[in-house]
Amino acid sequence: MRAALLLPLVLLGACATQPDANPGSYTLGRGLVTYDELKRAKDKCVAAGGVVRPYTDGGDQYQLSNYQCVIAPKEKAQ
Repeated sequence: MRAALLLPLVLLGACATQPDANPGSYTLGRGLVTYDELKRAKDKCVAAGGVVRPYTDGGDQYQLSNYQCVIAPKEKAQ
C-alpha cells in the first residue's frame, strides 16, 4: 500500500525538475514562445552573462520551459 502511494510522488518529483548545466542556469519560465517573450528573456539572460539555449531532450519548441539561460560558472581568482 505504501509503495502505491509513494510511486506517484516520486514520479511527480522527477517531472518537476530539469537538470541544469550549472547552478547559475535557469529555465525561461512558462507559456508559449513569442517573439516578445523570447526577446525579453534573452535580454535578461545576456545581462546576467548567459546565453539562451533549448534543452536537448527533444521537448516542445513552442514552450518557454524548454529553453534555458545558460550562465557559465565564474572562475575563481587566484
